[in-house]
Order: sequence, then structure tokens, then C-alpha cells
Amino acid sequence: MDSERKTSKDAAVRRKLEKLIAEGRHGDRLPKVRDLMVEFATSQRVVQRALEPLLGLGLIDAKPGAGLRIAQHQDAPETAYSVDCLILYRDSESRLARRLLIELVNRLRRNGYRVEMKGFDDEADVLDHIDRRGRVRCCLLQTNFEVVSVRFLARILECADALVVDGVSVTGIDADVIGTNWREALSVGYRILQDRGHSRIGFLTSAHDARQIAMARREFLLLSGWEGPSPHPRLYTVGALPGSYRHADLVRALPDSATEPDASTALIVWGLVEGHMLDAALQEKRLKSGVDVSLLLLGSVDVPSEHVSRFDIVGNSDREKLDLFTEVVTARLVGSTEPPRTHYLPIYTHMNGSIQLLDATTRD
Repeated sequence: MDSERKTSKDAAVRRKLEKLIAEGRHGDRLPKVRDLMVEFATSQRVVQRALEPLLGLGLIDAKPGAGLRIAQHQDAPETAYSVDCLILYRDSESRLARRLLIELVNRLRRNGYRVEMKGFDDEADVLDHIDRRGRVRCCLLQTNFEVVSVRFLARILECADALVVDGVSVTGIDADVIGTNWREALSVGYRILQDRGHSRIGFLTSAHDARQIAMARREFLLLSGWEGPSPHPRLYTVGALPGSYRHADLVRALPDSATEPDASTALIVWGLVEGHMLDAALQEKRLKSGVDVSLLLLGSVDVPSEHVSRFDIVGNSDREKLDLFTEVVTARLVGSTEPPRTHYLPIYTHMNGSIQLLDATTRD
């Protein structure tokens, strides 16, 4: 009697899976073994027994960590992929951006995927490489705030099943986009300083016209209530991308003396990846962080080289960003049919004591 019930459940589980396979498409996710056990009130052994003939016929793909998916039909032509994931990155001085890619490559390769990295300065050069390379399952594009042409994106999508973009400067396209809303981070940081009594707040950022950067500059003007055509006296812009600042840029933005009546009492810095540079600039100006001037960085809260355990910081989690990229890219590699979307990273704060609490006599 027990064997008959088990056989009956075998058949019920198999019929459900066969129906899903018949109605679904290649790459569609099937129920997890655990979910089938609950649905049919049966054991893992029974579910696995129901799966065996379907796996043997090549109707189901089962990969560790990817679950069960509908396999490509036997009579369908097999697509030849030169690599699983092609990573294209615009050359930059940002070691943090490059490190993210290297760690992602290591993770993907450990999971058995074929990955290639290709840096570029000019779109034309990398397009030639794409044409020679052939089709790929997924392309990850890291632009580092630089402008990307519509033609370039279209050519990538012609040879890649899926596109993932690092940075929300590129949105509204058929791609998964992952990044940080730096306007939100700036607003959070600005209000932290206001809550500590600061009103003379400066902002050091890039002068680049990338949308994210330009919108952050605009956000600073709105937060500080600045109107009119004249330049904001506390907005310091650098003719370089975030991550490429020089010592002199920091020195220029810091107040000459904390005793000057109109000196900034606080400075927000976005785009600094080496906190020791700010330390050196403070020493040159003979200023003490959190005493003569309050300092707040926008960046990755879990990267010690940025805040050097001295500066307060608002921004994303580098580890969380890596985990999200791994999740999204892997989903595309196994054929996820979920619609592409924009993924914004949460904003966090990490306080190290570089913001002074002003009393009423020193606020204005």
C-alpha cells in the first residue's frame, strides 16, 4: 500500500513538472525540490525519483545554486557562446572600481563560468573586439561616469543575451542597472551636518557633466538654498572624475583658518578614494578634523582606505554591491526571464567622529 502511494506521488510530481515544461520556455525556473515536497506532502527521495527520468531526457537543467530550470529542447539549435560573461570597463584611475570587477570575476570563475575582461578608452576599439569575439550570455559594462553612445549599447545587445551596467548614469534601456543614488547620499549627509548645527557647508565634487554628478551639484544648490546666476562660494569642483582627485584639490576646498568669520565649518567630499590624502591636506592647512573643520565623505562605508577610521562617511556598502552584482549577473547567465530593472543600493552611515557639534554661538 505504501509503495502504491509513493508511486502515485511520483507520478503526480512528474505530471506537474511535465506540464510546466510544456507550457514554459527554455530557462524558466521550476519549483524547488523543497517546494515540491511541501506541495505534495512527500519526501525528498520521492521528488528526486520523479525528477530522474526528466533529467535523463534532458528536459530539466539542474545546476548547484541555480535550482531547476527548463532545458533547451533537443531539436532547438544550440547557441555557441565564446564566453559566458564579457566584462567591458572604461579605463580609469579608480582602484575601487577595478577591484570590484576582479572580485566578481573570481566568484564567477569559481562557479564554473567562463569570464573575459576587456578595458577600453575608445568605443570603436572595443566594438571591433566584440565583433571578433562572437556571442556571449551576459555582458557587464562599467563606464565610470563616462558618456556611452546609443550605438555602442545597441551593438552590445546584438551580441549578448543580457546586459548589466555598473552605474545608474545609464538608465531606461533593456539592461539591469546597478548603482547608488548619490543625490540621496548627499542629502543624508547634508542633513546630518545641519542637525549638528552647521549652516556654512562646502561641497567638493567633480565638474564632469555626467548625469549623476551634475544632479548632485544641483542637489547641493537646492539644499543650501542658493539661487541666482553667480557661482556658489562653497561649491568646489574638480576637473577630474571621482576617484582621480589630487592633493591640491583638497587643499583648495579646505578653509584657510577656522577663525575666519565666513569660513566653511563643514565640508562634504565626494570622489575621494584615499582618505590619507585628506589627512595630508589637513596637515598642510594646520587644521584638525572635527575641531577646526567638520568633514563628511560620500563613498563606500565598508572600505577602510576611504575613511581611514577617521572620517565620517555616507554611502553604499562595497560588499553588498559585489553580492548584488554576483546575484544579478548569475541570474542572467542561467537564463532568467525576469524583466531588466534598475537596482539602487541602500544608503548607510559610518561615523568616526569627524563632525563637530556646534553650539548656538558658532553656527552663523
